[in-house]
Amino acid sequence: MSSVSLEAYLARLYTDATARQNFLADPAGEAQRAGLSDADASALQTIDEAGLRMAATSFANKRAQHRRPRQSLYDALTGWWANRRSPASEN
Repeated sequence: MSSVSLEAYLARLYTDATARQNFLADPAGEAQRAGLSDADASALQTIDEAGLRMAATSFANKRAQHRRPRQSLYDALTGWWANRRSPASEN
């Protein structure tokens, strides 16, 4: 299970919910339609479904975190300074 086409197909399964759903419904057929070798298609038939879904969710969460806008240093410092100068600390 080390061919480039297999790795590319696994990446697609991790990132494409429709492809993953189609694969889980018909692993052998989808692997064959993806052009994988018989050995790779056979190996994929033993894939852990729960593990595949869990990994896909984890990767989706990581991608979502990278899409969030980062707070600027200025905003972080002004927020910190405003909290530091709260009325409770002026006594």
